[in-house]
Amino acid sequence: MKRFYILFFILFACFQIAQAQEEGAVDSAEISRNLGPVEFISNTEAPAVFNTRDEIWSIGNGLGTAVRSGLGEAGGRRGYFVRHNLYPSELDRLDGDIFGLGPDAGVDAIRNLRWIIQGYLEGAYAYSQADAAVLAEFITVYNAVYRKNREYFSSRYKTPLMENMVPPGIEGLSTHWREWAGQTLMLIPLRTAKDGSLGAVETSAITSSEVINEMRKEEDRGIEQRQAMVDLKEREADEAFQQADLKREEIKTEELRIAEEERRVAEERANLEQQKSEGLISEDEAVEKEAALETAEEKIEQSKEELQELREEERETREVAELKMEEAQAERREISADQAEILNIAAAAPPQAAPSGILAVRLNPGSSGTGRIVRVNPDATGQIMQSSSLNTLNARTVTFIAGKIIACSGGGKCALVEISADALLAVKQGEDEINKDSLIWVNGQDLYAISVSGGKNYISRFDTNLARQASSSVEVHPLASVVFSGGKLLTQKSDGSVLIVNPSTLAE
Repeated sequence: MKRFYILFFILFACFQIAQAQEEGAVDSAEISRNLGPVEFISNTEAPAVFNTRDEIWSIGNGLGTAVRSGLGEAGGRRGYFVRHNLYPSELDRLDGDIFGLGPDAGVDAIRNLRWIIQGYLEGAYAYSQADAAVLAEFITVYNAVYRKNREYFSSRYKTPLMENMVPPGIEGLSTHWREWAGQTLMLIPLRTAKDGSLGAVETSAITSSEVINEMRKEEDRGIEQRQAMVDLKEREADEAFQQADLKREEIKTEELRIAEEERRVAEERANLEQQKSEGLISEDEAVEKEAALETAEEKIEQSKEELQELREEERETREVAELKMEEAQAERREISADQAEILNIAAAAPPQAAPSGILAVRLNPGSSGTGRIVRVNPDATGQIMQSSSLNTLNARTVTFIAGKIIACSGGGKCALVEISADALLAVKQGEDEINKDSLIWVNGQDLYAISVSGGKNYISRFDTNLARQASSSVEVHPLASVVFSGGKLLTQKSDGSVLIVNPSTLAE
């Protein structure tokens, strides 16, 4: 046996790994599952500084809030910044936000970048969390598809906006994180640019045929994301139809008002002419009434021009609604066809052989129990056949549940991570900070660990997707253990006394 620091998990031999494959395929070497059509390469090394999801999200949200308040530019050129571009000219081209990553921008994972963009969309345009997440994903893919294609962007966006895309040569988004900081000017196309409007972002642009075709190259055809976008477009169409209907009612009301005003002015003019012919009014009074009638007629003409503009707005809004609905229906048909194709392929495909070998943890030399997941040849050589690039796992926390490998990971602050059992890649990371000394306890399909919030420790329950479901209201000891007995969870309070809670709600 070679001299490795290895802790073996014999019970989880190769015949069980097929369960993990059924849970979800790994698309790229990133800390979260790569949901986009292109293979974004994220930094898989342990971060020097652990930031929570909310801390990362707040970077973009702060920029969005500033833009929503009326600023044309927000952020710092060396870090994260936005230039908000709205111009009245070139109505056949797009307005847009330029989202830049300066040389000091520290984002190095596609998941984190999408969180930043999501925060921006929520702050600037009041999108819901779910809609902003879908848009953020498509925006990153869109900018990757058209990376450095200034000719394309210039053909779609307004000239003054492109003049702000400086320096040239860094348009869009690279698929490699090392080419992000100081080399990124992403474009977020805008339609209404109004906060609270589902049409603030121009969804037709970020779902171009090139983008969708790239998504369809994925093993799962990007169906989940495409369905979410179709749902957004259908709601966007409904909103536009409602706006068009409101404008139509406004037009009818205004038409009646103008007609009544024309009738009144015509009647007054007839009365004035009769008074003048019968000598019932002085010349000065006639001039004064004539001027008043001319003013009223000018206002009527102005109202007619505004009414025509309103008719044009109603027509354009209805056209947008019809276009969005047509796009959604067409995409739904394509999604249905892709789903049928996937089912046919799956039915015809021979069973996949499970990866051979035994899973283990290789401890880092000189470490205090941290290491990486490896796959070891079970013969006498003990040769390592496969190794995870993530080397900051707490070996005591490695847990197998629902075909997944779960552990705590982190060089400084820690978080829950899921490691794919086939490719040994980190495919998901939890959003909560976990105490570095915490173990992971399993009860049914629930995971329990000691989470940290505001510098205080709490026992928390997580699902197998690493999402926190509940936390105790009482602080627990940072080295607390957990026992399940008689339908209760027993652990230690921060003062060492016993804490008994409901395992589901974690309430006493």
